[in-house]
Amino acid sequence: MRFRKKLKRLFGSSAIRVSQSIGYDIKRISDCSAEIAHLKSIKDIPQRLSAARELVRKYPDHPMPHYQLALCMHITCEPQVFRQFDLYGEVRRQWLIQTGLDELGLEFIWPGMVVGSVGNHYALEGLLNANRLDLRPEKRPFLLLSHDLQLRNEALFEYFEPYLTVIRNEEAIESLRELQSNLTLPLGACLTMHEGALYLDLAANWVDQTRKDKGLDGSLFRLKDNHFEKGVLALRQLGLPEDAWYVTLHVRQPGYRGENSNTTTENWRNVNPMDYLKAVKLIVKEGGWVFRMGDPSMTPLPRMPQVIDYAHNSIRSDWMDVFLAASCRFCIGTASGFFRIPRYFGVPVILTNLAQTVQYFSLREVDLFLPRLLRRRSNKTYLSFSELMSPPTSMFWSKKAFADSGLQWVDNSPEVLEAATREMLQLTASGTPPSHSDEDLQKRFKAIAEECGMKHGGRTVRAFANISYDFLSRHSDLLEGEA
Repeated sequence: MRFRKKLKRLFGSSAIRVSQSIGYDIKRISDCSAEIAHLKSIKDIPQRLSAARELVRKYPDHPMPHYQLALCMHITCEPQVFRQFDLYGEVRRQWLIQTGLDELGLEFIWPGMVVGSVGNHYALEGLLNANRLDLRPEKRPFLLLSHDLQLRNEALFEYFEPYLTVIRNEEAIESLRELQSNLTLPLGACLTMHEGALYLDLAANWVDQTRKDKGLDGSLFRLKDNHFEKGVLALRQLGLPEDAWYVTLHVRQPGYRGENSNTTTENWRNVNPMDYLKAVKLIVKEGGWVFRMGDPSMTPLPRMPQVIDYAHNSIRSDWMDVFLAASCRFCIGTASGFFRIPRYFGVPVILTNLAQTVQYFSLREVDLFLPRLLRRRSNKTYLSFSELMSPPTSMFWSKKAFADSGLQWVDNSPEVLEAATREMLQLTASGTPPSHSDEDLQKRFKAIAEECGMKHGGRTVRAFANISYDFLSRHSDLLEGEA
């Protein structure tokens, strides 16, 4: 009764009807939740996958078994996972209508989106963009933020908070727990749309297709005045002249989560920052400055003029992270959370050393793509671009997945990184690629990418970002073969 009164006070009389409908089959929902909890406890992945399939057969009309099956399929890199996400989204839509929960017009954000890794904000950006472009039913997004939860980056959260209904009162939070358990969005993996649900990188591509068709700007946010003013003052303190331009560099290494080079399972994302020194020196030679982003666990860079090892500098702060990401000329990034922040402000990115190539589809027309090549251990031959961009290879997200497939990745060389940086310097200076660029090769790569993109669930994708022209010319033979 107390819960229903709070619902009525928050959402009106329709909440009473909804709270009654939640209990229409409370035992069945409770049984399903208990079985899902057991499913999550299964350590053996094939066994968990089998159990998830059985749970879907037992509860075909409940969305959560479908979602758990999709997550298991994602772990095992099954290409059918994208269609399973779509099926989950449709089952969820019908279930919300049948239970009456759809009448409330609200949804919940998992707190991990803002208290976990900084890259999790990327899913929120996708949600807000999809809402503003009418690609999904726009509902009131609630975030239950208990006092014991610490925001990952308070300054970055300031940009998202105006779009959310943030509840910090503990009593109100408790009154909403029941709704939260049923209405939390699956933003850790996908984004529900008007029909179905899309894997996050494919949802980003769908958003950008619509945005481009409507002629809208790609940036979701503009830098706040107070962040701009503090940032400019900090630049002066660091010795940058007033007319200085700068590039941010973020190269993922083991250490942030307590891992080290011997214990890390993320080598498919980790890179040696020293490989980027040629690119750094090129930027400095062209008159720019470089801010090496990150945290103190990273290997210090050698001292160089016009290079700020921000990861080890006392000026490092949450608002300075945002300021630099939003105001740099471009970002050189790897598959880690920081490279997502510049995109919120429309800043170009060179995404380097990328092994999980499905992320390519989240890149925009201002970005530049530099993948890691994959080589077969058996005969040392490279995968073609078609093989590289197609599932399941495009989905691999663990060291084990690459090893089980007999593949090893090849890091971008210092020369390749330098060449891609030169291209971005040219692109950001004049808006045109270097004069020696082969547009025919670029078109061929994008045609392959778009055909491969269709294999990720059957929806049309667009290849917005260019792949590095230098990289493409070095490996033009990998364009051969059918997509």
